[in-house]
Amino acid sequence: MAFFTGEEGSVNFKSSTGTTEAIVSTTAWSFSTTRDVIECTAHGATQRRYVPSLVTATGSIEFLYSAASGNETAALLQEVIAGDGEDAEFELFIGTSGGKKITFNGIITSMDTGTALGDLTSVSCGFQASMSDPSTAGTGIVIAA
Repeated sequence: MAFFTGEEGSVNFKSSTGTTEAIVSTTAWSFSTTRDVIECTAHGATQRRYVPSLVTATGSIEFLYSAASGNETAALLQEVIAGDGEDAEFELFIGTSGGKKITFNGIITSMDTGTALGDLTSVSCGFQASMSDPSTAGTGIVIAA
């Protein structure tokens, strides 16, 4: 049985005006999904009943900032500063080979940058996935295993 390690992961990013490129020096990424539930218990019932409702997803990307970071790192940071509200395309890769990835459109909601004496400058960006309306051509979140 094959397992994947953190050193194999990577992140691609595409702003609304750019091309899809790798974010270099990625150190971590996370992706969390939740599904709301709606109670639909009828009067007189002795047990509660729930039905599935809306799905939401959030996460973060962490990377080291360097002169070699290239255009997509700058585009990622500009997406926060510009605040144009447009969805950006994310690809979160689980491995370095094959197509094991999570693809979705999202909005960057936060950015933290920090550096300390004797340490590298790091950046952490939070995002909110923008789910597609089923009546449109969008695909929502795609998980390629």
